[in-house]
Amino acid sequence: MEELRLSDIPENTKQIVEPFFRDIISHSRENINSLYLIGSVVTTDYNIKYSDINTLIVVKQIEIPFFDFVATLGKRYGKKKVRAPIIITRDYIHRTLDVFPLEFLDMKLMHRLVYGDDVFHDIQLKKNDVRLQCERELKGKLENLCQCYIKAMGNKTVLAESFYRALSGYFPLFRGVLFLYDENMPGEKREVLRALKERCGIEIHAFEKLLDFRTKCVYPSLQELKEIFADLYRELDVIVKKVDEYKIRHE
Repeated sequence: MEELRLSDIPENTKQIVEPFFRDIISHSRENINSLYLIGSVVTTDYNIKYSDINTLIVVKQIEIPFFDFVATLGKRYGKKKVRAPIIITRDYIHRTLDVFPLEFLDMKLMHRLVYGDDVFHDIQLKKNDVRLQCERELKGKLENLCQCYIKAMGNKTVLAESFYRALSGYFPLFRGVLFLYDENMPGEKREVLRALKERCGIEIHAFEKLLDFRTKCVYPSLQELKEIFADLYRELDVIVKKVDEYKIRHE
């Protein structure tokens, strides 16, 4: 059996993911094309106490018994913060790049191949697809931000938690904007903010504050949250305008 490539994974994380991947391979080795760690677990943003472990399983064909087997692993590994894996085929990836380019861009940027062939090696994303999804989702984020503010009805805990829940979802969009402008796309969140500030010429204080508060498990005062809301809206609106202004050259 091909060995798992976990030599550069921190030992405490390796102890969690190695038995999970070995269970997967032992059950369905012939149908497994690739196994990946994806997302923050392969960046310095990963915190073993708080962060989820996200995985991707690329199979040769979709088989319901395999899904049933993976479901049985949920109780054992879920408490160790291993989220339900994404299970897809190589064909599905290539047929869906134009629909979910940002998701695949993030996977391409932040993955660790643990077993099998690297299906991301030959993936090519089109800027027009990325721009369209960025525009759609950023404008949706603006609407959702306003709704969350109103629904909180002045409750600082509810408002802070809504901001924290939404925070990670901004970064695939920000990397997408950097992709459009041919900028380096860091995996670490603070590096993404720094790159976005330099490229778009905007302040990103609100996002930095939220990262600080969430890392420290602190709930800001209601007045601070109101100021963060105003800054978030203003900063997001500038980014949306940058995407609106972006012109696609011939691809």
